[in-house]
Amino acid sequence: MNEITDNKVLIIAGEFPPIKTIGRIRTAKFVQHIKTLGWTPIVLTLGINKENHDTSLDGEIPPDVKIYRVDKPDLEKILVKKIKKLLKKETTNDLAGKKTISQNSITLANSAPTKSKKLLDWPIQLFKNTLKYLVYIPDDFNLWAMKAEQTAEQILKEHKIDLIYTSLPPFSACHIGYKIKKKYHIPWVVDYRDLWHGDVLREWVPIIRQKLELQLEKFYMRQADVIISVSKQKTEFLKKLHPKSKAKWETITNGYDTEIFEPLLSKSRQTDKYINFVYTGRLFKNRRGYAFAEALGQLCKENPNLKDEVKVHILGGVSPEIQNRYNELLNEYDIVDMYNFTGDISYQKAMEAQVNADYLLLIVDTGTTSDGVIPGKLFEYIASRRPIFALTDPGATQEIIENAHVGVVVPAESVEECKLKLNELLKTSPPEKLEANETYLMQFDRKKLSEKLVLIFNNIYKSYFG
Repeated sequence: MNEITDNKVLIIAGEFPPIKTIGRIRTAKFVQHIKTLGWTPIVLTLGINKENHDTSLDGEIPPDVKIYRVDKPDLEKILVKKIKKLLKKETTNDLAGKKTISQNSITLANSAPTKSKKLLDWPIQLFKNTLKYLVYIPDDFNLWAMKAEQTAEQILKEHKIDLIYTSLPPFSACHIGYKIKKKYHIPWVVDYRDLWHGDVLREWVPIIRQKLELQLEKFYMRQADVIISVSKQKTEFLKKLHPKSKAKWETITNGYDTEIFEPLLSKSRQTDKYINFVYTGRLFKNRRGYAFAEALGQLCKENPNLKDEVKVHILGGVSPEIQNRYNELLNEYDIVDMYNFTGDISYQKAMEAQVNADYLLLIVDTGTTSDGVIPGKLFEYIASRRPIFALTDPGATQEIIENAHVGVVVPAESVEECKLKLNELLKTSPPEKLEANETYLMQFDRKKLSEKLVLIFNNIYKSYFG
């Protein structure tokens, strides 16, 4: 069978460098490697702004790749600004009609900004909820997708596109892939980084809307030629969810590039007197890690000396409700000083923290489909070559950690199991070198994963065009 050369694939990805999301890495690495394997990628992605641009990630953009960026309409920002302007104007007019001649009147006038703020709060929150639950379906990229469809049409006029690849989420990106496939009869490959229906982080979606979105998802997947997911468990879940889809089913896990971490690993590891547990990433919704804090707190009650021996670093954003719960737990066990919450940090600083950690804390989402979750963060941790302490329920992530010999695993919400494993860990010194199963890990090399993707591209292209 002859090799395919110089074919063009339209990559539709809402997350792509230099936007700092973990989802950007999979697509960026595919783009980097498929260039050398006979496919020229042309990327359609999100526009850059001050809020989403991490300048340290500019170097992740593969050279000589044509990238089309489409700004995402921020309906919330535009209309909230108008609501504030309107209500402030009404409040100002009301105050202008009042004379503040007494001290009581002056006090009343001075309290107006507080009343004005309260007046603003409820319509703005109502508006935000309306957008979230009733307008942004399936997600807040739906307006972007409609706009990006026009750009995709322009791309088709400028380039001979042989295949479409859509990375999900955002799930609104399906709209673009479907429209282009239908109009130009080009094979369409859909890559689920996360589930749409059934994802543990989308349990907030109302039941009626879930049913609506499921029908929309089923419609799109009946049009797809190949459907890829990041774990065997997710692939099986999707097969059962879409029995009428004629698509070919494939699994391509996330992976890692050793060369990214090589400059950091070539340096001596920076250590201090503490045993440092490092978590890099966000904590939100079903990704919490409370069991580790409780287990550590209980161990400190039994052995107060641990307070001077252990530090836990949470390097990333934490949602307010989770931060509040952490505050309660840390105060309850009197271990506030053992935790360090930094908020968001640059990708470079996160990598440096990972290679210098004694242990890497991995906190995986909980929920009904969590057995198929393999965080992209897992492979970054593996590339950092430090031992992992993972809070994850049985499933794909546990299998990889145990087969690769890169750490220990405890059930995500079991304080008892976490305490037992943590106690064992703290009785020994952190290893200077991670003795991993390198033969097993070879399958997660980004180059090998990209070769698998290109084979999928080649096969579906030949089935269409011979």
